[in-house]
Amino acid sequence: MSVPNVPPTPSRQPRSAVVTALLLIAGLLLLAPGVCALIFIPEYTSSPNPVPSSIMQAWIISFIISAVGVALIVYAFRT
Repeated sequence: MSVPNVPPTPSRQPRSAVVTALLLIAGLLLLAPGVCALIFIPEYTSSPNPVPSSIMQAWIISFIISAVGVALIVYAFRT
């Protein structure tokens, strides 16, 4: 059997440094809510009162936003 003629894959053009920098800056800005949530978690969990559900929801939203920031940073340095 012979190998079929497969055209070579086109080479990818490198991403602009400006786009990479913008993605990095946006990702770092999106990390801020998660960092703030991590700073305030010990203050709320050390009290004897249970943590209100609204604060828990704010923490979850903050961590989701930070996960998007991490994804942007990873995407900025891939390719």
